[in-house]
This record gives sequence, C-alpha cells and structure tokens, in this order.
Amino acid sequence: MGSHSHFGTNMVSILSLAAVWEVAGRMFDSILIPPLTKIGAAWWKLFLSGKLLTNLTASLWTLAAGFVLAVLIGIIVGLLMGRFRAVEHFLDLYINSLMSAPTTAFVPVLIMWFGLGVESRIAVVFLFAVFVVIINTMTGVKQVDNVLVEMARSFGAREREVFFKIMLPAAMPAIMAGVRLGMGRAVKGMVTAEMLLTLTGIGAMIMQYGSAFATDSLFAVILTILAVAMITMKLVQMIDRRLTGWKVEVAVE
Repeated sequence: MGSHSHFGTNMVSILSLAAVWEVAGRMFDSILIPPLTKIGAAWWKLFLSGKLLTNLTASLWTLAAGFVLAVLIGIIVGLLMGRFRAVEHFLDLYINSLMSAPTTAFVPVLIMWFGLGVESRIAVVFLFAVFVVIINTMTGVKQVDNVLVEMARSFGAREREVFFKIMLPAAMPAIMAGVRLGMGRAVKGMVTAEMLLTLTGIGAMIMQYGSAFATDSLFAVILTILAVAMITMKLVQMIDRRLTGWKVEVAVE
C-alpha cells in the first residue's frame, strides 16, 4: 500500500510541476523558460534524427564502465579498511582528502595520463563515485555487532566464514547506501567528463545547444539526463531490496 501511495504522490508532484512549467513558459519569455510542449517537440525531433540515441548510448557506456569499476574497487577497499585497522590507518587520510577535493581538479591530470579518449571519461565517472562507496562500505563493516562475531568464533567459525556469513550480510545495507549515492555521483561525473574533456555524448549536446541558445533542445537533453538518473537509481534500489530485503522483514516483525 505504501509503495502505491508513494507512486501516486510522485505522479501528482510531476504533473503539478509540468502544469506550472507549461503555464510559465507560455506567460514569460519562452527562450528562457520554453513550454513543456515545445521541449517535448524538440525531444521528439532529436529522437527521430537518431542524434539523441547515439549520444545517449555513448554516455551510458561511459557511465556503466566507470560505475561498475567504482563499485567493485570501492567495496573491496571499503571491506579491507573496515576489517583491518592497519589498512584503514594507511588509507584513511588519502580517501578523506580525495573525497573532500573537487573531482574536476583532477581532470587535467587524467588527460595527461589517459589522453582525450573514453578512458579519461571513465576515470572521471570512477573518481566521482568510488570514494562514497569506500566510506559507506567501511562504515558498514565497522558497525557490525562484535557480539555476533565473537559468538561465531566461539562456535569454531573460521575467519573467512565470519567475514562472508556475518560481516558482509550485516554491512550490506550500508554498502548499498554507498552504491545508491555513488550512482547519483556517477551520472554527474558522466556529464562533467563529456563537457570538460571531449565534447561527446550528452555533455556535448548540452554545450552545443547552450551556446546556440536553443533552450527547447537544451531542456530536452537535461530532462533526458534526469530521466536516466531516475531510472538508474530505481534499478539500484531494486537490487538493494533484493539484497537487503531480509533486514526490512526482520525490522517489521
């Protein structure tokens, strides 16, 4: 019931915004705020031309590659930092510094290392997403109840069994929270990389239409990015529910 009411509220919110936007676009300067009907027409034109799909495919490939790398490396490093105090002390300063630093500052370095090809764009997506995954994973492992760990050991469980059967499942909600946050940051990284590095994909379309003041096409591209962000977040939430659903069930009971 809760999910249905949540969906209904979301739909009311979206439709209300759409109505206000359409009215505002028709009342004021349509160059600054084009009506949604005009944006929809521009989106359809871009879609039919094949330009939107071609650029979106290129962007999504960059997003997927960078995000998967960020999740894999982020979880491994986070697990090691959470489990072994020595690893945490060794990496903590660097991880926190890199997390706080503006990721765009590393773009010139990445260009020197990887050139202006797809590798640099993947690296930007990776850097945007990886640190939040590391920190959440580490926090999740450190918050595992020591009583459970000691009890398992007293029953003769090996270190590997303790790790995979107690620590990892208990830390999974925190890990998935990091993955969700990482996905949002990865989408930002994808667009940033395409705008700052090589003008390709969705980022190139934003720069092109922005500089030409083609605001209907510009908003069509921006709304496409928002739709991609929403869909990818929903996918991550579905995986999250599959992996951590037991936690919710226990809490409800």
